[in-house]
Amino acid sequence: MIGWIILGIFVALLLLLLFTPVGVDLGYEGGEFHLSAKVGAFLIQLLPKKPGAEKKPKKEKKPKKKKKKPEEPEEEPEEDKPRKKRSLPFNRDEILELLRTVLHGIGKFGRAWHVDRFVLHYIAAGDDPYDTAMTYGYVNGALSSLAPICRERFRVKDCSVWTDVDFTADWMSLELGLAMTITLWRIFGVINSILFGALKILLRSKRRRKKEAKALKKAGDGEAADPAETENTNTENIQAEERMAANG
Repeated sequence: MIGWIILGIFVALLLLLLFTPVGVDLGYEGGEFHLSAKVGAFLIQLLPKKPGAEKKPKKEKKPKKKKKKPEEPEEEPEEDKPRKKRSLPFNRDEILELLRTVLHGIGKFGRAWHVDRFVLHYIAAGDDPYDTAMTYGYVNGALSSLAPICRERFRVKDCSVWTDVDFTADWMSLELGLAMTITLWRIFGVINSILFGALKILLRSKRRRKKEAKALKKAGDGEAADPAETENTNTENIQAEERMAANG
């Protein structure tokens, strides 16, 4: 009974770990860069480091005196031996199929991420009003092109994106924030889909190479001469030479 209870607790903890969202929360806001690790609803601040988290400087260790080793005689370089060329286990079609499998898995990986927060606030500014207006147009054009791709690839919960232009300011203003989470279950699912796809291609390639080796072996056996026929031919040649010598 106690064993089943322990097993149940272990399974419950494993499921909790697999389905707990983990990720990052990073950004450049208020003129400062910040980075935090996210585990469930908790944030672990990594940057900037807290004042109490600064480590004390380590004491410098005195360099140890190195003992001089006796000089060893130089070995003569060995002659270059011809290296055997290794052929790839995959042919062209199998390599292309493997790449398609990996790219398909990476596409699933993008959908596995959940964007909890995305912030992009941009105000174009500068000394030259013409350059400022052109930069503002470029940024808006890029955002218009990327927005449909991001909506298709990611699931966004909270999004705040806006741009503006300020002809009176000398420097642009930018605020960027991104919080993304993913569960370990989804990561394992994506990795397994890639690995199983690659394993199928590897097994198919192995069977193909075995068939090719058997075909080459059969072709080599068919082209080899019969030893009995070779011996008879040599005997006939010797007898013909003896007759020619006897006739003078």
